[in-house]
Parts: sequence; structure tokens; C-alpha cells
Amino acid sequence: MAAQGFSKLSAYKAFSKMDKACAQGCKCSALCQLFMAKEFLSLSAQTGEKFTDKIPEDILDMFRSVPLISERYKSMELQEAYFEVQSICDNCATDEHDSYCTVNVVLTALGILLEGKDYVSDKDQELAN
Repeated sequence: MAAQGFSKLSAYKAFSKMDKACAQGCKCSALCQLFMAKEFLSLSAQTGEKFTDKIPEDILDMFRSVPLISERYKSMELQEAYFEVQSICDNCATDEHDSYCTVNVVLTALGILLEGKDYVSDKDQELAN
């Protein structure tokens, strides 16, 4: 199957992988990066829209300010979800990139969980240079 950018299907597939990354028995919390990212991607999977006014302007700072609690997620599944979301982002043109696109916001949340609070997506880094 050929790689594709954002679509309802690609968002749903990524959401499904993210959902499997939640640790068993973990209670969802608004202070969990994975929970927040799932909420945003779920909305995009339903609407088919990459942008929503539901994402606050300070969301990336918010992701970085919330404590990283590794007991809330399964690392292997989280990595799979990260790569799924990254493949969506990679298949969008750089000139179409926006830091507040749902895909980039979700990718940043997952990247922070995997790599730490200094994580910045590749496309955000490209545009900053």
C-alpha cells in the first residue's frame, strides 16, 4: 500500500495504535500527553480535518510542562504509534506544514513521551532554521 498523508483513515489507524499504547488499568487524565493527543486525533479522524480550533495555542508548551509518567503507557506500542503518526506528517509537503496541525501536535506529544521534553518534530526544526 502506498504511503499517504492525512486522511480520516490514516488518522483512525494512528489513533488505534495510540489507544493500544495506554497502560492496562491506567485511568485517563487531562494531564496525560497521550490522552490529550488521542482526543485531538480522534476529533480529526471523525471530521477529516487537520486543523481544529479545539487545540489551544499553548498546547506544545503544555505538553512539555506536564510530568512524564512512563507507567501510563507501553513503550513499544507508543513507538509504533509515533511512527504511524510520523508517516502521516512525512507525507505532507513541508510548505503545508503548521506547528498546530493536529498531526504535528500529536507527533510532538508522542515525541515528548519517547524522547523527553526537548523534543521538536523534524518539520518544526526545518522551519525554525
